[in-house]
Amino acid sequence: MNTASLLEEQAELLPNKTAIIFKNEKITFKELDETINRFANYFLKKGIKKGTKVLLFIRPSIELSATMFALFKVGAIPIVIDPGMGLKKLRKAIAEVSPEAMIAIPLMRIISIVFRKEFKGIKLKLTSTKLRDNSKDESSRFEKYEAEEKEIAAILFTSGGTGKPKGVVYTHKIFLTQTKLLKEMFSLTSEDVDCPCFSLFSFFTISMGMTSCIPIMDASHPVKADPRKIIAGIVEHKVTFAAGSPAIWAKVADYCLKNDIKLPTLKYLVMFGADVPVIMHEKWQKILPNGTTYTPYGATESLPISNISGQYILDNTAQETLAGAGVCVGKPVEPIEVSIVNGDEIIVSGDVVTREYYNEKEATLESKLNSDGKLWHKVGDVGTIDEENRIWVWGRKAHVVHLGHKRMYPIPCETVFNLHPRIKRSALVGSSIEGRVVPSLVVELNDGSTKMTSSLLKELTEIRDSYEHTKPIEKFYLKKSLPVDGRHNIKIDRLLLRAWVEEKA
Repeated sequence: MNTASLLEEQAELLPNKTAIIFKNEKITFKELDETINRFANYFLKKGIKKGTKVLLFIRPSIELSATMFALFKVGAIPIVIDPGMGLKKLRKAIAEVSPEAMIAIPLMRIISIVFRKEFKGIKLKLTSTKLRDNSKDESSRFEKYEAEEKEIAAILFTSGGTGKPKGVVYTHKIFLTQTKLLKEMFSLTSEDVDCPCFSLFSFFTISMGMTSCIPIMDASHPVKADPRKIIAGIVEHKVTFAAGSPAIWAKVADYCLKNDIKLPTLKYLVMFGADVPVIMHEKWQKILPNGTTYTPYGATESLPISNISGQYILDNTAQETLAGAGVCVGKPVEPIEVSIVNGDEIIVSGDVVTREYYNEKEATLESKLNSDGKLWHKVGDVGTIDEENRIWVWGRKAHVVHLGHKRMYPIPCETVFNLHPRIKRSALVGSSIEGRVVPSLVVELNDGSTKMTSSLLKELTEIRDSYEHTKPIEKFYLKKSLPVDGRHNIKIDRLLLRAWVEEKA
């Protein structure tokens, strides 16, 4: 059992089909598999073997895909950490996982010299941009390592957007199961063309025989993506499937609407990383004459859990969401099981659920449950399951505001305020002020203003008093911009805002 077998199958079935397009270069599945094999032989020669933990810092490219699958073939353990989480968190994550080798862009090699302590266990450093040149004389054949079901295939770090980044242990079985479920969820075939604005997603799509057209953007800062370049790639390569952070697709949607652009080839626009507002689905319905949006629900520790289309949302659940019912994320993907414990906590079980965090015994015990012989993962979200077996999400468990026996949930409260034309986004926080929890709303306006006028305060108060679930809010604050995570640039750090409010009180 090895994830690399999926790529080998595509090389046999579709040898001359383009696997990856990056900038001005194209590589077929046969050429990609041969490149992977050369990399694998080169890695072995350099001392990377079964069980070697290899830290990866490679920008989205042909080298990234080839390196990942070559490490799978060798039986090594790639470690993927998003540098967008910030240097402080990044250094801690590296120190905790203790990698033995590193394959990275030149900049990371410099950083590893500056911060020697965190990188001290790394005995081998390879430059990613030189891999193809350095491995060109290696054999294009390689017999992949067949792993046992529970062996570690990779360690993928969470973003740390709502807490400490943790290394999630993946097995080959999980990767293979995820690929199968994602293929079935979207009815994908080798005829589809992918634009992966979240680079790890391309590992799944090329494993299905799809052509992956890597966009020109900074993957660590998706909010800075140039919508013109994203659109140009979709149009030129007739992309049918695209995935990434809502922060990217919000910019692309606004640009398309402003310039009256439609994307007729795009059938599946997939957004994940945070709840997607109804207005985003409405915008994209005007841009996709032959497709719709999708918001699959899941986490690094358990993906996918469920899926729902923008068309279904607009036809069935949008009005409830806008009234403060939370966000509907659809029904569980078969055969994944979802349940609610402790009144509002979402847990999930199935073959996509990871068993542990690397070297984090306490965090593993806190997030996992064993019941009826099944392993369950606490997603970290709160919500409910309705009579139609649809999951409704109310926000992160850590962001719930507790008022005695009453609980206030972020998404239901924030959604009704975000309908105000001047509000870009808002965040519910429960700050400790004078010995008690004070529910407050921190607002970011579209123009970045921090001046609370009497008219705006009156409007916010009127919204608050219009809904039972928002009436406990006592304070309103304006902030020029709300702090968000580095990976998706959309998850609001409400814990940081809570401290900010406490300082201002």
